[in-house]
This record gives sequence, C-alpha cells and structure tokens, in this order.
Amino acid sequence: MLQVRKILFPVDFSERSNAAAPHVAAMAQHFNATVTLMHVMEVPPPWYADLAVSQIEMLVDIDELKRETKIILDGYLREEFENLNVERLVWDGDPARVIADFARDQDIDLIMMPSRGYGLFRRLLLGSVTAKVLHDAACPVWTDVHAERPDPRSGPRSVLCAVDLRPESVPSIQWASCFAASYSTELILMHAIPALEPPHRPEESRFRAYLIETAREYIADLQHQAGTNAKVCIEGGKIANSVHDAAIQHSADLIVIGRGSMSETMGGLQTNAYSIIRDAPCPVVRV
Repeated sequence: MLQVRKILFPVDFSERSNAAAPHVAAMAQHFNATVTLMHVMEVPPPWYADLAVSQIEMLVDIDELKRETKIILDGYLREEFENLNVERLVWDGDPARVIADFARDQDIDLIMMPSRGYGLFRRLLLGSVTAKVLHDAACPVWTDVHAERPDPRSGPRSVLCAVDLRPESVPSIQWASCFAASYSTELILMHAIPALEPPHRPEESRFRAYLIETAREYIADLQHQAGTNAKVCIEGGKIANSVHDAAIQHSADLIVIGRGSMSETMGGLQTNAYSIIRDAPCPVVRV
C-alpha cells in the first residue's frame, strides 16, 4: 500500500502556486497527509547576484525579511488548506538545494510544485528550481500541467506509467500501481520506441513486429518483478509526443515517469523528462 504521509509544497506566491494548491489539498486529503508549505528566500536574491551574502546582509535585514515573509505565508492559501494538517516554513538559501535537502532530512514522501511560475519568480520555477529538484530530490516529485490554467480533478480516471526497458523502471511501476490502486483506477504501462514509423515495405513490417514483441517481453518481465499485471501500450515515435498522445488516448489524469537512463537509446526517459513534463496534458510524477 502506498503511504504518502508528508507532502512538501514549495510556494512563491505566484498564480502557478495558487493553481497547484487544489491539487495539493486533494492529494493530502486522499492520503491523510501532512502538508508543509515552504517559501525559500534566495540569498543573494537574483537582482543582487553580483554581491556576496555578507554584503547583502549589510543592505538587508534578512531576519526581519524572513519574519515579514512568514506573516505573509501564514495567511497564504488559508481557505484551500483549512481542514488539513499544515506546517508553514520560511527558509533562505538556494531554493532547489533547500527543497531537496529538506525533503531528504524530513523523510518527505512527495514534493508537489508547479512546472513553471509567472511574474517575478518565473525564471526560478521554469529553468532553475523545478529542473534541479526533479534531478536532485530522492523522493517522487509531482509537477502540474505546463499550461496557463491547470484543470484540477477530484481523482484520476486512469494512471499512465511511461517505462524504459530496464530494471530501473520497476520502482516507478510499483509506485504507479499502488497510486492507481489507492484510487481504484486503471493503470496503463506505455513504452515509446523512438523513430518507429508505420511500415512501407515487408521487411520494415517484420522489423516493426520484432521491436514491438521484444518490448512486450521486456515489459512482461518488468511487471513480473514489480508484481503487477497492468495493461500495456506500445507506441512509436518521439518519446514526449508518444507519452502525450497515449495519455490523451487513455484519458490519463496522471503520468508517472522514472529516473531513466542518460545514455540508452531504447527509451532514455531521463533525457526526455523535461519534454514529457512540458508537453503532458496532465500532471506528471517523477519517481
């Protein structure tokens, strides 16, 4: 059984944080989890990037700024988390490092954060913070739809787990299976074979059939290791596009991806993770 006891929700007071809040609240309510709302003050801030921390401290009272920010955070999203167990923290430092280290030290089960932000902190959430957290955090990381206005749902209609053909996919399959089971919904495992185009000649048709059958055998072995018996979907083409299309085809409200591999050709999800998140029609969890 999947246990999500502690959820970390980093916020920057942007519209993207506001939009992600209903997802976080729904997840916490479903698992009866504690939520930590954390705002990380970057020191030095980006507009003082050329100054050392000691110089910043001479110009700005960081402790006073933290106290003022804590007051703002204490009043932030009160209605959305009214009936939940919530902790509110203000830290300073490098945001991605603070988030990843806090998640590790406090045994956080799931980090939930927007895939990008707007306004003053947009560059932090888009390129710097979310990407680094996805790379560095040891626990699963949830990112919302990379769109103007995410559409929150009460629960997933189905869960799509994109897999590589290697043992490293087993933990993500198990996590996705347990998550789907907690909602009593369907799990679909999908694998994308890059550059697998429709056949035009008989020999191409045979090669296509060979690749698909080989992939099915690998996935069957992965399912045996994971203890699952999920439906399997195999698509051809660019990985991010294939995952996007499969999610729409199967009405998935959550995509689960693993850490993958940085070098393998037959399914390096890690090298496509950011593209999958950017193009996904629903939230994505990297396990």
